[in-house]
Amino acid sequence: MPIEFLKPTKPDLKVRKPAGGYLAAEGESLELTSYWRRRLRDGDVAISKAPRKSTKGAE
Repeated sequence: MPIEFLKPTKPDLKVRKPAGGYLAAEGESLELTSYWRRRLRDGDVAISKAPRKSTKGAE
């Protein structure tokens, strides 16, 4: 199954993950299972671009 970066559609919306806990407000990369497809269809989550990792100070 494909992996997508999913984010809640509203900052204060708590979206439960099937294994327990909640989807992080800043989003997470998750396997696009039927559960997450339903959350997408219901408008609870949206596919987003993953934030870029900063390379500052990595030298």
